[in-house]
Amino acid sequence: AEDRIDRKARHIDNSSNLSPLEIDLYQAHEYLKQGQESNSCNCTSSSSVRTKIKGHELAGRTLRDAGFCAHATFHYGMAWILSYSLKNNELDDRSYGQDESDMGDEVARAVGDYAQMVELAGYPEFAVLSLLFYHCGGTLDIIEYERIHASYNRQHGTNNEQKKIMSFSLGMNCGCGFEECGASVCFVSKQMIGSKILDTILADIDLLEEYYHDLSERTLLNSKKSICASDILEVIAKSTTRMRREQGRTTDLDLSNHWDYIPSCLRFWSNDGPCPLSPLLKILSLKILFSSPIASSFLFLACESLCHLAISLPLTSSLGRRMATTHKSHWAFYVLIHKLILGEKVKSHRRETIPYHVPVWDIVFSLDQRKFHRQLLGKTAATPTFATAIHDGTNMEQRHFTLGNHLRNLIAHINRVEDNVVRTSFPLPFPRCLPAEYRQDNIGVIYVIGDSHVLSLGWQTICISNQCHYFYRTLVPATITGLKAWHTRTDTHFFTKYNLDRCLERLPKFCKTIIMSAGEIDCREGIGGNLLQGYQDECDDAVRNTVVQYVTAIQALASKYRLQVLLLPVAPHAHRSHKNGKSLGRGLRRRRMLLWNETLREECEKIDTEEQNVFLLDYEVGLREENRESPVGFVLNKHYNADYTHMNSAFLPLLEKSIVDCKCDLSLV
Repeated sequence: AEDRIDRKARHIDNSSNLSPLEIDLYQAHEYLKQGQESNSCNCTSSSSVRTKIKGHELAGRTLRDAGFCAHATFHYGMAWILSYSLKNNELDDRSYGQDESDMGDEVARAVGDYAQMVELAGYPEFAVLSLLFYHCGGTLDIIEYERIHASYNRQHGTNNEQKKIMSFSLGMNCGCGFEECGASVCFVSKQMIGSKILDTILADIDLLEEYYHDLSERTLLNSKKSICASDILEVIAKSTTRMRREQGRTTDLDLSNHWDYIPSCLRFWSNDGPCPLSPLLKILSLKILFSSPIASSFLFLACESLCHLAISLPLTSSLGRRMATTHKSHWAFYVLIHKLILGEKVKSHRRETIPYHVPVWDIVFSLDQRKFHRQLLGKTAATPTFATAIHDGTNMEQRHFTLGNHLRNLIAHINRVEDNVVRTSFPLPFPRCLPAEYRQDNIGVIYVIGDSHVLSLGWQTICISNQCHYFYRTLVPATITGLKAWHTRTDTHFFTKYNLDRCLERLPKFCKTIIMSAGEIDCREGIGGNLLQGYQDECDDAVRNTVVQYVTAIQALASKYRLQVLLLPVAPHAHRSHKNGKSLGRGLRRRRMLLWNETLREECEKIDTEEQNVFLLDYEVGLREENRESPVGFVLNKHYNADYTHMNSAFLPLLEKSIVDCKCDLSLV
């Protein structure tokens, strides 16, 4: 958002026929040319390298915001490669708003930018691998840049004249003259994927995967003394109190040998090792591991890391308050994931009497299996069925699935633009979120795709039950960071739309139904633009138009990818105090959310039932709690609140009922 505001300010007096994006891309190409010409005999000189980094970063930002994410990964990757060649890891003259020395580190910033861009391009696996590679001391040198740059010398000036930013596609470069720009769906350094460090990382992921798959058989729960989320919260509370008393001294969780089984190169949260990650990169790693639809060791590492990060980076720390200002989105993800993995401390006897969010930690380690108590479900004789998850007749064990093998396969095919996208599809999910007695060959999952609100459902298991069906499905989140409902339109050129399409393309073949979440960001900040800066306009027409466009766009996506799509409504925000002076803005947002859901309900009812492939999960009324201070008369029920913007999973009974009631085809679920 800051990049777009900056671009608009820089080009406010633009009188040319070119868009600000096109102007910036041309400028980026000029920087690359100047970097080459400044010292053609010594391309490793500091000034030459800095000019090239400046050009690649500007090209990456511009292409990202124009929706050319594959091309953007190349330029961010090149900036990362070049950053290693700066003498003594010099800092440039920019300020990054942080006082931690490693947050201004050129290489750390470059790998963080590259990892985030790769995630936005739809390949979170490479984002994780690049961060682990950096953490383990992996380096890239100028040799790879020189190899790639050789193609630039041959092509420069032949295909970047008069090139418009919307006139190229995958397989063509952006006008920069580099053959590898846009040559694959995601640029990955050949030095990295051919390194011994990456081989070690993949081997350790295999070891952890084996350990994780044998979790129940090896009675890990006994060796851990059944450490549950509430125990960790208690340790965190005591540790953070002691840290305040001892003026910031950090302490580890008092759990002997708690992480001995995790290979050291995978412990990205640790400050030991060749290249400790900054707090920002640790949060980014956690976010990608938890929010990507990979499961397995990624989910396991996310849970393990949080119980340690929660000590070193408390939610109430001074560093946290600074990051909430300087890196608002990253910190918001951290707070939300903290609340979802560890939950809130609730006494055991109350968990059966109130809507209760089961912490993801307790799910991953099979410490809370209330979902599967048949007497609670009213099912005493029937056995759950898993008839529709995988349709090709091959069970999970026959596939010899490991996350390491998936990553190796992805590496083998990612740089081949001619390869079919199926070869880079998401791995068959094996989240182990079901108790052992319910694990069948056909693991039942539903992908939940969309904005950050999909994490509220992530890694939970729901039960779908009526007279004809009775089955469990684990909800696998696939986060499209920053997605607005407005972005789903066919003619959108933005990284969120690219990421959404790539995510849908990478779904496994057996996926016939998805849950979709979008609209909350539109209601919170995306509708009204300048009109709402003074909160003088309610923008009802803009809300209705956005919903109409959204439903139309989702119908088109459902037809294109042959999916049944279940839409989530926008949940109301939780009650907050009037003391901070933002109550007027919140009141208008509550009105927009109410109008959004009413319009969404109306538009979904208009869909032809004979060809219907989009359904509304209409549970929003059940989320409400009466509140006279709210302009709409209600706020979010406090039991469903995670962080005042997102919900926790306590509302899942409402979701289960809405799936049955929405009249979708349950045989496709």
